[in-house]
Amino acid sequence: MNVTNATIPEQVKLPVRIALEVVLHGLRIRLGRSVVTITGVVCGIAFLMSILTGQVVKRGVADEDARREEVSRIMSFVRSDLPKLAGHTIGIVGGGTLSEVEARVVEQLAGEAGTILALKGGTPSARTLHGVTLRPVPAAQMAGEAAVIFIMGDGELPEFDWSGFLDRALNNLAAVTAPNAKLPPVLTAERTVQLARAWSAEELEAKSLEARKERFRSIWITVISLLVTVIGISNAMLMSVTERFREIGTMKCLGALSSFVTQMFVLEASIMGLVGGFFGAVLGAAFALTVYVITYGGSLVFSALPVGTMLLYAVGCVFAGVALSIVAALYPAKVAASMVPATALRSTV
Repeated sequence: MNVTNATIPEQVKLPVRIALEVVLHGLRIRLGRSVVTITGVVCGIAFLMSILTGQVVKRGVADEDARREEVSRIMSFVRSDLPKLAGHTIGIVGGGTLSEVEARVVEQLAGEAGTILALKGGTPSARTLHGVTLRPVPAAQMAGEAAVIFIMGDGELPEFDWSGFLDRALNNLAAVTAPNAKLPPVLTAERTVQLARAWSAEELEAKSLEARKERFRSIWITVISLLVTVIGISNAMLMSVTERFREIGTMKCLGALSSFVTQMFVLEASIMGLVGGFFGAVLGAAFALTVYVITYGGSLVFSALPVGTMLLYAVGCVFAGVALSIVAALYPAKVAASMVPATALRSTV
């Protein structure tokens, strides 16, 4: 029989759906091995998420604590050095957007004063801020009725006779709550009381240096956690390839292409990375939040928690789990795809 001119049929390339079915069936059969591999992903991603959550919560708690301290300091000064607030009217001249500290000061002023009379400048109509309704009135009315006038916001202030305005005010002074308020020249140091804390250059430099050190430590811890995750997943996948020598050899004898074997291992790693990344992100965030709630108290932690940033980090950790699993599976997949069927079938593993 002459076989020199025989035509060898082209191997059929199996669809991804078949590879996915084989992978899911294999995960069910090797459930113990799959759980071990997923546990490795969970530990690595949980460690990463706990670090990221700790950074966010720590920064948020520090900022919230600083805001509360600043509001308390401003209100202590107001109560001690300015006229009694009870039963009096407060006038607010706004330039631009009020900061969170200024909004909280307005809230406390509304609780202690008789009336928050006016928001003049920047906002032409009444608005509600932290549950307090601010109603715009003419400058003359504010100057004649307000016991204390606060200048808030870091934007441009309205243009009018500031000297006459303060002369008509009951205490002839304006309290400034914005550290970078754009005051007109007529509002000299003698006509204003600066309530915002001014940070010295040395204090700003110390804060910047500490922030850089914290970022450097966080980067190193993150890199180490990623390396540990990759090594753990790669080791688990290599063990999986070793245990499946005969299975891989059988599939290749039945016509499975090397690309199908590679695809199968990458899909398996993706599924385990997705599951492990999800549970790792949840456990890591829960662990970090629990530690900080015990340390600082639930009220402070949850009031300072940026939910949007947390969700973004969680999604990023899930994708990191998938990506790291795929990267870790590339070498084992290459080993499996390059196996000679006869050699694989002779394996006693």
